[in-house]
Parts: sequence; structure tokens; C-alpha cells
Amino acid sequence: MLEALIIGGGISGLTVAYLSGFLERQGSCELWEASHRLGGTIGTDRAEGYSVDWGPNGFLDREPLTLRLAGELGLKELLEPANSKSEERFIVKHGRLHPVPFSPAKMLTTGLLRPIEKARVFCEPLIPGRRDDGDESVFDFAARRIGRAAAETFVDPMVSGIHGGLARELSLPSCFPIMREMELRYGCLVRALIARQREKRRSRNAGNAIAKKSGGPAGPGGHLTSFKSGFDLIIRRLEDRLQPIIKKNRPVVRMSRTEQGWEITDQTGSKARAKKVVIACPTYAAAEFLKDFDPELSEAFGSIPYAPIIVLATGHRREDIGHPLDGFGFLIPRTQGMRTLGSIWTSSIFTERAPEGFVQFRSMLGGAGDPAVLELSDEQLCTTLRNELDPLIGIKNDPSFMRIYRWERGIPQYKIGHRERRSRIEQLVSRHPGLYISGNAYYGVGLNDCVKMAYRIAEQVGKP
Repeated sequence: MLEALIIGGGISGLTVAYLSGFLERQGSCELWEASHRLGGTIGTDRAEGYSVDWGPNGFLDREPLTLRLAGELGLKELLEPANSKSEERFIVKHGRLHPVPFSPAKMLTTGLLRPIEKARVFCEPLIPGRRDDGDESVFDFAARRIGRAAAETFVDPMVSGIHGGLARELSLPSCFPIMREMELRYGCLVRALIARQREKRRSRNAGNAIAKKSGGPAGPGGHLTSFKSGFDLIIRRLEDRLQPIIKKNRPVVRMSRTEQGWEITDQTGSKARAKKVVIACPTYAAAEFLKDFDPELSEAFGSIPYAPIIVLATGHRREDIGHPLDGFGFLIPRTQGMRTLGSIWTSSIFTERAPEGFVQFRSMLGGAGDPAVLELSDEQLCTTLRNELDPLIGIKNDPSFMRIYRWERGIPQYKIGHRERRSRIEQLVSRHPGLYISGNAYYGVGLNDCVKMAYRIAEQVGKP
């Protein structure tokens, strides 16, 4: 009998397996992955001089546990922070790119808002803070604090870019808990930001020597960081370390409880017995193989929706692009009536993403507001993207390189009531000793969130 079986070979399952210490105990653990490859939505294609990430392309370097994991895997020297020249970000409105106004002075001069809408933003300190911790949509929070126009212009595309979802449907305390905490503590966002800047300065002054030794704080948001040549390096390194316990093409179809622990069955009828099981696969997959064992838990897993996302990567000759590409890329508010959610100028952000004399864009289409995008053919997708991007950045010719990645259920959606759905899952899981969950459907969709949860679960699972 195995000590543990981990279901799911994405970053969460791999990290739990790596941290639990089972490699030192031969034959004590297995990791089952349903497909022929590991990583979930994390993957990288390297072809014709391009390095193209399938889904996520980086993480914020503010999370110590992610940096610790990278160091333990020997990836510290391969970390690559985003180019400082890519800090400029743009938003599309009225058919052109506008720089995101990150300061009060730039807010005054931006063409993204009318004068009365700018005045509403500057009234934010006068708006009474909400003092209860009840649920609220991201959009309603933003509209209440900075006005509806600013929420549609800045917050809606940000939510689409991160979660692929609709700001009017997603839960603020689940998606952006820090924002709710700031309002609860300080009453308004302006006072919260001022207080945080003061705390940061005091911390820097009090621990200057320590800060220098450790490399210094990353700042409130951290810096976007990837790995040289592609984001999949962390998956490849984990796979190398965990090779003895990895079993690919082993989708679970059924789970049951025995007197000694758990019995897990794959699609061929092969069985494994384990004292502990970690469900680290998407919740919709867990809902399927738990139907017979625990219908309530199956239903709870199935209650978390996922948004479809299409990532369309294109390579172009630099001379074919009219825009200077002096930034990160742009996001498009849904009010602009486009199917493209945004486009990242990948080769402006990281090195080794395009051959000399060429550039790479990664554009996102679809999301929870446009599931029908999955019905478009590759040709229709390319035509749609070309029609929407050409007027913005001046593309002269067809791309010389292209990759399309379709994620029918790409990103879990933390809709209103997500905290209750998550608590329900955790409550039902706790009825079954030796059963654990980990993944991006619970406390955060990013790499940092997955790694943090995996550290916590690994500590519990790895105990004899």
C-alpha cells in the first residue's frame, strides 16, 4: 500500500509531491496525471527561434515560498525579471492605446476618462468605507470607490486579464482579498496606500542592512518574473526530480474507501491503494470520479465554474509593426466591443522569446463573457485578431509564426459566494480522514497561490 497518491500533475500536485518527502521513501508515493504531459496550463513551445508559453508566463516575485522552491530546484540563476522598459501598460479606448495613469498627475491628463469621471476618482477618500466583510463583486466595489466609468475602464479589463472573468460576477474578497482588507482597515484606498508607503519606508529604514543582505523588498505588487527561455522550466525540473513516482496517462475514474485507506481506479481498471490521497486536479475532474463515493462532495467540486481562454501567439518581423512596442502590452475593456481581451508584447518583456529581428505577441480571447469564441476556427481567430490589432499597433503583413492554445476550461472563476463554496468543499473533505485538496480553484489562480497552498498541504501529507 502506498503512503500517498497524488491525483493531478500540474504545478500544485508536483509541488506537493516534491515537498512531502516521499522520494526518500522508495515506493511510498505515486503521482497520477490524466494526460500524456505534466504542467496543466503551464507549457512552452520552442520552435523557429520562438519561445511561446501556452498559458501563464510569469509570477510576482513577492512570494518567498515560490522563490524558495525555485532555489531548491536549482532555478535561481535562471530567474528572469521583466524588462524595466516594459513597465508601461496601455488600455484601449476609442480605437487607440492610452497609457495607464499610475499617478495622480497622469490621471489628470489621461484621455481615458472625461473630466467629471476623473473628479469622481479623486473623490475616493470622501466615500465612506464598507465596514462589514460581506461578499461583493469586484465591479461593484470599484464602482463604489472610484465611480462606474473608472471601474469599466480600469478594473474590468484587469479582471479579464488576470481571471478571464467578468468583474460584475467575481467576488472581491476571493479574487482580491487585499483590497477588501485595505478598505476594512483604513476606510478608503488612498489612506491605505499612503499608510502602506509609510510602513514600507519605516521597514526599509529600520532594517536597511537586512534588506541589502536579502536583496531588498520587492514592493507591494512585486515584479513579474519568469525563467530564461520559458516558464515551463519549473515543470521540467520538478518532473526530473519526481520521475520515479510519476505515472502519466492515468486518469482516475473512481475512488472508494477501504478499512486501510483509499482505493483508486484508473480508466483501464488498474487499482492502487493508499493511506492518503491528494486531489490536485481541476475540480470538474474531481467531481466526475467522486460521484459514486460522495455525491455531495462531487456536487460541491462541480459548483466551481471555469472560463474558456484562447491564447494566440504570433511572430512578426519587427519592421512590419508600426508601434514602438515600448511597454508590456494592452488590455481592452469589454465596453469597446472587441473579442480580444488583451495582448502582451512578450518579446519586449523577456529575452529569448523571438529570433533576432522579430517580435512575439501573446493575445487572449474569450473569457467568461465570450464562451462562443471556442467555436471559431483557427482562420477565424486569426482574422478576428488581425482586424482588432491592426488599427492599434499597425501590423503590415500576416504573421510569420503562429501558435493557438485553446483552453475550454482554462481558469476557475471565483464568483460571488466563492468563499462559501470553498468552505463547503473543505468541510466535506474533512469528513474523510486522509483526503486532501490543493490547486488553483480555492485561494488564488496564480503560481504563487498554488505554491503556497502546496506547501501547507505537503506538510500535512508528509507526516508519517
